[in-house]
Amino acid sequence: HLEIGPQHGNRHGMLHGGVISCLLDNAMGYAASLTNGPDGQTKFLTVTMSTNYIAAASVGVRVTATGEVRGGGKSTVFVAGDLRDPAGRLLATATGVYKRVRQG
Repeated sequence: HLEIGPQHGNRHGMLHGGVISCLLDNAMGYAASLTNGPDGQTKFLTVTMSTNYIAAASVGVRVTATGEVRGGGKSTVFVAGDLRDPAGRLLATATGVYKRVRQG
């Protein structure tokens, strides 16, 4: 979640695209980290990510990013993400490929 403040805006007073991408990357990376159990301790790095901007959000709105694992294998995971406002309106979507980091 993020409560959008003036520091998160672009020159038009809307949520900046870079912040949107950051939120989606974090949500998707966290979803990937849960693929080996609920503790979220598996580490992943973003290999590639694509973001689609659908609607604007202004200052004062709380947005929520979610990630969902869609597939993958032993070393990479494919994840999709959504960013929504409190009314459930879709603001942005993303897809990404995350690579498992070897432990130890």
